[in-house]
Amino acid sequence: MRMPRGIMLVPLMLALQAMPVAAQRQPAAARAVVLRGRIEEQFVRRVQLELGLNDETAGRMQRVTTSWATRRRALEAEERQLRMSLNGQLRPGVAANPDSVNAAVDGLTANRVAYAQSFRDEMRDLAPILTPVQRGQFQLLRDRLLLRMQEIQQGQRPDSP
Repeated sequence: MRMPRGIMLVPLMLALQAMPVAAQRQPAAARAVVLRGRIEEQFVRRVQLELGLNDETAGRMQRVTTSWATRRRALEAEERQLRMSLNGQLRPGVAANPDSVNAAVDGLTANRVAYAQSFRDEMRDLAPILTPVQRGQFQLLRDRLLLRMQEIQQGQRPDSP
């Protein structure tokens, strides 16, 4: 059964709004972990429904995607560190160390390539589990989720319009 596209994100929005009051009192990092887990659970259920996967196939798919998501989070943390290093070198009024700037720029570039490659490798790992059509559907579902999450994050920034 195909659900209309707009309804697909309703469980995600409910998960975002349904954070218990106790979770809201936790430090931001702990809340992020709890929220990420809820979003991932909702997303896996939605993917299983949309792609028509049985529990065994959904479990195999989830193990692959969780593994790659963990790797990407490590790359994201590394990128934050590299950006902090670069920002530290490029402060106004402070002479930058060219070697440090070069290392940070090279690191950021390599990190971006590795991040993009991770999506290709993930799709390769999903090929024995999902049909080509299911992989395409999964990619579109994930793209919509990521876009929606970016929109939510931008809406929460004080400097956003």
